[in-house]
Amino acid sequence: MVKYGEGLGYELVKAVIEGEIIEPITFQKVKDFCKRNGIPASENHMRVILSNATENTHSPTYKVYFERIGKGEYRILPKNRRQPKYFWLNIDSKVYNWAFSIVKVGSRQRYSNLNSDRGKRKNEGCFKNIQIGDLVLAYETGETKAVTAICQVVDKYEEKNEIFVDFQKTRDFNIFLDLDTLRIMEKLSNCDIIKNHRGTLLELERKHYDSMVKMLNELNFQLDNHDELNRQVQKSLADGSEERKKRLESRTVLIPETHVTISIVFKRNPDVIAEVLVRANGVCEKCKKPAPFIRRSDGTPYLEVHHIIRLTDGGEDTVDNAIAVCPNCHREVHSG
Repeated sequence: MVKYGEGLGYELVKAVIEGEIIEPITFQKVKDFCKRNGIPASENHMRVILSNATENTHSPTYKVYFERIGKGEYRILPKNRRQPKYFWLNIDSKVYNWAFSIVKVGSRQRYSNLNSDRGKRKNEGCFKNIQIGDLVLAYETGETKAVTAICQVVDKYEEKNEIFVDFQKTRDFNIFLDLDTLRIMEKLSNCDIIKNHRGTLLELERKHYDSMVKMLNELNFQLDNHDELNRQVQKSLADGSEERKKRLESRTVLIPETHVTISIVFKRNPDVIAEVLVRANGVCEKCKKPAPFIRRSDGTPYLEVHHIIRLTDGGEDTVDNAIAVCPNCHREVHSG
């Protein structure tokens, strides 16, 4: 039986946070909740806490817990909501033949506090403390040894002394955050989980969770930026030289904008790249040899566009300040 002494409003807030009552809250849901949990509240008391769709008989104290969002519908005030906690989930893909990295966003997986031998897992307290809405970093053990996805707890229940927790994948990443990188991150130097993450579920400090998510975003931003630039270059090539030159001549800003991540990433103009590649016509403009191979994706000669005066030194992102070079010459001009 649920304790009633702390007040019906408190018990309703707790029930929503734990997922027993799904918002919006209604009078009928409150009535069913009280009956299900043996709470001795009269219908009159329930109507004072939350009126039904035809009444407006609130006690002024209902505003301590709820706000009305529609006729007979309510939600918990933000100040009464539980702040999410943060966890680290170890995933042994070899044992389960399953991993968050190979399933779509929205996929769910259930874990319990008991292992296959029905013995209690390490850090069993984490299974007791974790709640619906908590955020989780999915770490794959074995050969991967990396954080591969972000998950959220979407369900939790107990049955015959076994605690079941459902994790749902909410974020996907193309570049994973591997253990070697985690170990050299200064902001994680005092994170015990990085040093020793034995067990299935471990609780993370908010600052450590935020640092890892920030690093994942930075790593994947650079990849996404590169992929997006390639898409824009293909579009620019399809537009033709005349259209590109019109856009280039109409530009008023020649110094590209920057995005600061781990390093500075320049948002380069696709028309400049396309025009330089057309000018080169498949021949390296430094060694004068044909491109070393053909791109499998579109059948074009593989050359890289290099800025003569580097962008980091204030060079302009222009056709005149760029040449198309083969990979060997590109490495030579950068590394000597």
